[in-house]
Amino acid sequence: MSAAPSPVSAPAPPAFRDWLRRYGEERPRAAARLVCFPHAGGGASFYRRWAALLPATYDHLTVQYPGREDRIGEECIGEMHPLADRIAEVLLPLTDRPLILFGHSMGASIAYEVARRLQEHGHTPRHVVVSSRMSPTRERPGTVHLLDDEEFLRELASFGGISQEVLHHRELRDLVLRPMRSDYRLVETYQPTGTPALECPVTAVRGDLDHAHPEDEIRAWDEVAGDGFELLTLPGDHFYLASRAPELIELLLPRFAGLPVPGGAPAP
Repeated sequence: MSAAPSPVSAPAPPAFRDWLRRYGEERPRAAARLVCFPHAGGGASFYRRWAALLPATYDHLTVQYPGREDRIGEECIGEMHPLADRIAEVLLPLTDRPLILFGHSMGASIAYEVARRLQEHGHTPRHVVVSSRMSPTRERPGTVHLLDDEEFLRELASFGGISQEVLHHRELRDLVLRPMRSDYRLVETYQPTGTPALECPVTAVRGDLDHAHPEDEIRAWDEVAGDGFELLTLPGDHFYLASRAPELIELLLPRFAGLPVPGGAPAP
């Protein structure tokens, strides 16, 4: 009698493969899934190192927006609500385990809107972490996305959102301009349809040298935190986490403690 075939993992559904990236092995017995949302112009690879920094009790996934990296040929989505609708649809099948959402800059606003939609479907995330971004209660319109290419690039450079290498390389500039302008349009035209509180803790994080969003704008996330709020400050500017990911994760993990391991005791 031949041996029974070894079990294999079912292939990921198309929506999962389109929208989510995993930079490490799948952790099928993880207690929770940490889902990261990139900043304006950013791609999933920004969080490539995080999987190795997390304990085995966390599965790590990153959202890949259309129009960048391996989705460069797709049209960008330059409006908040259609983008958040689509990502929430993709994440709903993954709510069999607690979801922790982490968003940096533009990604923080997207994470909040996705969390709202999950909550409306009865699957509130376990925790939401928002980094370097004003609260939705302080949103204001902007016009940077309307500038011509040269002015737009200068604005990005002054903000630290684009490297000098890209500025002086025509082909790289052209690749960056489309998703960056689309993302700025998304952020600057974003109008929350109300700002209901999330039924989960919210942790806000900022760099102490980030002058784009004053501390009071980030502390205002407590207005949409229905189950506890904390503000953390780390050394650095708007992109403090690029060099401080290990320190950031070490600070965040105790705030996620007590997650149940499937079929077992709470995770450490």
